[in-house]
Amino acid sequence: MTDMLFLFISYLLISIHLVNSIPIPFIQNATLHTGYFENRSQLINGTCNECLCMSQFSYSAVNCYPNNTCQLFLTFPVSYQIETTPGGRLYFPQQSFPNASQCCMPDINYLLNKLRMATIISINVSSPRDAVIDDHGYLVTVEELTNNLDRFNPINLSKINSIALPNTDPMTVVYFKDAYYIAPSSSPMTVIDSENLTLLTTIPTQISGIRGIIFLNNGQTMVVTSYYDNRVVFFNRTSLVSIQYNTSFSQSTNFSGPHGIWRVNDSFFYVTSYPGNSLYSFRATGIYNQWIQTLVLPYTNTNGQGGAARVTIDECGRFWSTFEMNTIFIHDQQGQYIGNWTIPNSTIFDIKIMDNYLIYLTESINNKTIRVDPGFQCYF
Repeated sequence: MTDMLFLFISYLLISIHLVNSIPIPFIQNATLHTGYFENRSQLINGTCNECLCMSQFSYSAVNCYPNNTCQLFLTFPVSYQIETTPGGRLYFPQQSFPNASQCCMPDINYLLNKLRMATIISINVSSPRDAVIDDHGYLVTVEELTNNLDRFNPINLSKINSIALPNTDPMTVVYFKDAYYIAPSSSPMTVIDSENLTLLTTIPTQISGIRGIIFLNNGQTMVVTSYYDNRVVFFNRTSLVSIQYNTSFSQSTNFSGPHGIWRVNDSFFYVTSYPGNSLYSFRATGIYNQWIQTLVLPYTNTNGQGGAARVTIDECGRFWSTFEMNTIFIHDQQGQYIGNWTIPNSTIFDIKIMDNYLIYLTESINNKTIRVDPGFQCYF
């Protein structure tokens, strides 16, 4: 552990919590996050004390959320962020702290070579949209043309479940706190229970062309992109028992066709412009209904082809951008082009990067879902 990180953690530690007379240091109003799916953690329902009792002899870190859920980390992730979470606590049951966050695979050329030689599994799925991994470990997507929600085995991509959705033309799906949120092009948003695949609620939006969804402030705020209205719309949660959101405000975009959206933290996110083939950032100003928009990336490498469908940021801070073409373009945090990954005869819509650069891809035009495993281990 570097001296700088030790001083930083020591500065943040507010108090010592006693569990069975054992002192456990914690950081108030903070939680530990990885930039990707963390398969060495476990999300459970329970009070903070119950989680801490479970964690004393096995887990390195525990996130306690204000809604009586906890996330237990068996080991410290190599790459992570400590984020501000009002009402949350980050505990260190072993009274040890993580090393400074590191980039698992800094050599992009080596990584791309491994991906080009990787084991690939491909299955036919009608018009799949987003690639989502839920807390059950399933790969989840929605079929735009057949109006289905599908769950797949994440290893061999065999289908586990498929249910018909009440709305037509589902354009995006996200997973948040045990539920799938599915937005069609024009009708109300649907919320499906991930345990039993029953309808939890519908959320009226009065929005045309939702293409992306994120959650801020532990779910208190939902943000969506409105493709046809050229707006980013903010919703406020009004009920937890029967999940409900009301429109809070919207902000017109300085660009056309807002599409993909990527959350960095509660005050910063990115949005793609599909027809403009560009990427913009949104930064909170401190005034609740005002966000600063900034052009981050004009995707000049596409030569005007395709559309900026999705952006994913890996644990090294690199932007992986898809255009419903056969090539994914990669840029660094300064916006410099650093490489590309081409899969012949493909039309990549979404990309999901997991631990060790296991990657899932969807092809909405070509009706395929793909699993790419480069076969290396980032933990050390």
